[in-house]
This record gives sequence, structure tokens and C-alpha cells, in this order.
Amino acid sequence: MKSRAWPPSRLQHALIVTAAFLILDGWCSRLSWVYSAETGYLFQIAAPITALAAVIWHARTITSRARGLWILLATALVLYSMAVPMLAWDEKVERLAFGAPSLANFALFFYGVPILFALSTPVEGEKLPLFSWLDAGQAFFAGYLTYVVIFASSPFFDTGIQPISKHLLDFTYNVENLALVAGCAVRLLASPKGEEHGFFRTLLLYLAAYSASIAFYNHSMLAAMGRSPWRFLVDASFLLLALLIFALPEPQPAVLRKDATRSRLAIFFDHGSPIFFTIALTALGFVTLEHHFYTGVLAIGAGLAAYGIRTTVLQMRYMHIQQELRTAHDRLEELSLQDSLTGIANRRRFDQTLDSEWHRAMRVHSPLSLLLIDLDFFKNMNDTYGHRHGDRCLTRVAAALQSVASRSGDLIARYGGEEFAAILPVTHMDAARAIALRMKAAIEGLKITNPSEIGNYLSISIGICSCEAPVCGSPEALIESADRALYRAKQYGRNRVEFEAMLDIPHVEREEDETQGALFSMQKTQLGENS
Repeated sequence: MKSRAWPPSRLQHALIVTAAFLILDGWCSRLSWVYSAETGYLFQIAAPITALAAVIWHARTITSRARGLWILLATALVLYSMAVPMLAWDEKVERLAFGAPSLANFALFFYGVPILFALSTPVEGEKLPLFSWLDAGQAFFAGYLTYVVIFASSPFFDTGIQPISKHLLDFTYNVENLALVAGCAVRLLASPKGEEHGFFRTLLLYLAAYSASIAFYNHSMLAAMGRSPWRFLVDASFLLLALLIFALPEPQPAVLRKDATRSRLAIFFDHGSPIFFTIALTALGFVTLEHHFYTGVLAIGAGLAAYGIRTTVLQMRYMHIQQELRTAHDRLEELSLQDSLTGIANRRRFDQTLDSEWHRAMRVHSPLSLLLIDLDFFKNMNDTYGHRHGDRCLTRVAAALQSVASRSGDLIARYGGEEFAAILPVTHMDAARAIALRMKAAIEGLKITNPSEIGNYLSISIGICSCEAPVCGSPEALIESADRALYRAKQYGRNRVEFEAMLDIPHVEREEDETQGALFSMQKTQLGENS
């Protein structure tokens, strides 16, 4: 679905209000008889509050994970909006110097911390609240330490500290703004298409406008000895943010992205950016050790603790995911070896088990028996009662056979169609015959109606082959011998058990010629069609 923009009238009204605001702001700032510090502060407060209202309004319309990014931007604007009246208080009431350490400069400096946190927040994949709190705490602590390093004081405890120079303060803010612009540009390139991309695009345009306007304004303030008519350019950057928000497409319901491919840059940001806070926090802790020893030690300890917690949680999640993958793999392997209708082993598992049991019997010189079981006249049942009835019959027969061959090493498998097979390790000929007779009785006990020339109920024919301590031959030869026994059971009237021994001699070609082999195959095919 193609996204659509907000109604044009709303954007037009916003443009008109913005133009009127900037005209009035610029006019007041250039007319000395109108302009005063109090009037300037009113415009400086109104501009970021307008942008804040637009951000909050837009965040309320978003239901996806991008809402968190807009909330972080709103937090930054709240800090900025608080810093302006506090600066006015410091200047007019407290009579503090421009670069003096204060809560106003602290709030203004911390304006960039929520934005930096937004730039480092993963926008895809599972988001852990614990990691969000860890990153937020590290970001706040790193911003606090940076303020302490630059201003050489704490905004909450130190008083009477010598103000830093205006050049250093302007340079600090310019570096902070440029770092945010660069980080946002890279984040924009790495972000996927969607609401997150729109957020970073809007944020980049705003940060670029704000960085350029505030740098120009501060430079003109220094050149004019504290007086500049270009303050309205800074206010214009906040109004630009509001306009850009109004120009965004209308948010769409959150849907699953079809393209799971992500760039390496996006993966690097999502997984590597949180560690930057730990590195910055640890480095700043070492820098502040000389003048604020306990604060520095606390910062280093907090950075190492956050890294340890993150690493431990990630390792635990990795082990949990590995366990889930192994469980899923085992389950898929089990399903791939299971007949979907009857729930017993399928032909693939039969082949694997027979091969392993054959080699085990050869290794330990133990007997091995194989039973091939065929349902008599099953085709007639399907034709008379339908395939759904036939499927239910197969399920009941499989359960009955499995109840007889119940040893841990025994295997009942669906060999194909209405044929079943039973692998009986460590089972001699007499024991195999006894099990076959019990199977035959179990099927007769089901009393499944199937009128035929041999009775009114479903019956089975079983062919047995037992190999006493095999030393040569092959599993295929064992199957062939059991298949011949089953053929004789069907040829001699069905509903019976036949046996054929497999000699422990090297496998050689049988003496019957090709004509006899072809005749046997033709007769077997004809019997299968009649069943």
C-alpha cells in the first residue's frame, strides 16, 4: 500500500504560521527599539516548544517501534526548552557569566544525549528492555562526565567555579552538533526503508539546519560583542523540524517486512553501537580520575559492569537459542523419519535402522529377523468403503503391530502402501515366527470388516527371513528373502505366515535363469493387483 501525505491544507496552514513567526522574530531582532533580551527569550522558548508539540503529535500516531525514536527526540527538545528559561534566569537574576557552570548549560549540553541514544538504538530484531536501560544509563553517565571534563565542575555540587571561555564553549557545542549530524547521516544510510528511515531523514535535515544556524549565530555573537540579529535563524531550524513532520507520509499499520536482507552497515550499527557507550564511559572515567577520583572510579566500574551484564545476557540467550535449534532439529529429524498417516517409522527410517542393525549383528554375531507384512485384499476395502476408511484401518493395524513388537530394539515401519515391516534384532527363527503369529492374531482381533474369499474380516500375510549370526551378505539380500517368503504366503492362500532362511554364505547369483526371474516378478505383480 502506498503511503499518503497529510492533507495539504494542514501543511499550508503550518507554512503560513511558520512564515509569520519568522517574519515577526526577524523584525524584532533587527529593530533595537523593539528587541530586548526578554523578547528574544520568548521566541527562543516558543520555537522549540512548537517543534516539541509537532513531535509529540506525530509520535501519538505511530504504533511501530519508530515511536521510541520520536519519544527520544521529544526528550531532547524538552531539555532544550528547559535550558532556555534557565539561561534567562541565570543571566537576568543570578547574573552568571555566559560560560559559567550551571544547570542551564547542563540541560543545554544534555540536549544531545537522547538524540545520540536514538542514533544507537537498534530498529530491528528483538529489543530487550534491560539493554535499553543499560544503554540509557551509560549515555546519561557519559554525558555527565563529558560535562565535568569540559566545565571542570559538577552541575549539582560545585559552585563558584571560574567560567570557561566563550570560544571553548562555542567550540564544544559545535563539535557536539557536528558529531550528531555525522552519526545521523550514517544511521540514515544504514536504516531500512520505512518509518525509521523517515525519522532519520527528518532528524538529519533538522540537525544540519540547527548546527549551521547555531554556529553562525554564535560566531556573529562573538564578532558583535554579545549582540546579533541572526537569532531567528536558530528558531527557524525548530520550525523546519515541525514542517518536516507535517510533510511526512501518514503512518501505516505495522506490517512484517518482506525483505529480510539487511546491509552490513545496519547490522554493525545495531550490534556494535551499544558498546560505544561502554568505551566512552570507561575512557571518561580515566580522564576524570585526577580531579574527581570517586566519580571516575564509579564510571569505570559502571562501564565494566554494563559490559559484563550485556555479555552474560547475550551468552545466555545464545545458549538458549542453540538449545531451541537443537530441539527443533531433533523434532524435524523425527518427523522426517515418521510416517505422517500412521505415526510409525517410515521407509527412510526402516532403511537406516536395517542397515545399522545388520552391521551390528555382523559385529557381535547375533541373529537378525525381518518380517514383511501385507494386508490381504486391502484394495477391495478401499474400493468398497473409501480411502478415508482405509486410512483409519492402516492406523489401527500399525498400532496393533507395534503393541506386539514392543521391545526397545524392535521397529515397526510402514514399508509402502498397505505393506508393513518389522525389524527384530537378536531374534531367532522360532521367536520371529511366534511374534508373527501374535501379530496375525492381533489383527484378527481388531474385527475390521473386509469380506473376501478367505473370510469376513481383515487378515494379514507375513513373510519371515532370519539370519543367524551374519558374517556376509547384505540387508538387500535379507529383504529379498523376506519378500520371497511373503510371496509364498500370498500364493498359498493368504492369511498365513511363511519363512525363508538366509544362508550365511557370500552373496552369489541364484541359479535360476532370467526367464524364471521374470516369471516370478510377473506372478508377484499379479498377486499384488488382486490384493
